[in-house]
Amino acid sequence: MGRLLVVDSRDLTEYAGGRFLPPLVEDLCRQGHDVTLFLVENGVIAARRGATAGLSFEALSDRGAHILADDVSCRSRGIRELASGVCLSDLDCLADKISDGFDNILWY
Repeated sequence: MGRLLVVDSRDLTEYAGGRFLPPLVEDLCRQGHDVTLFLVENGVIAARRGATAGLSFEALSDRGAHILADDVSCRSRGIRELASGVCLSDLDCLADKISDGFDNILWY
């Protein structure tokens, strides 16, 4: 199957369409795709330990999704602890992943 990158720069809890992103990633993983979800800017808000949206990140990670949260975005929003299944990363990693090539990139 394909390698897919999903970048979320919006707070999943703030925008109506945000609730569809975790199920989309889960469905792509279920179909056998190698999915990376990169959280940046306000996208990291949902990745806080204890956040309601964070509960789905552990399940997504268990399904095989690679979930990364930008360190600068986390620091600037006072996020010190991430939900289970979410790893701290940086924009250099995002740039490297984009240059490595994906079959498709979705930026939300």
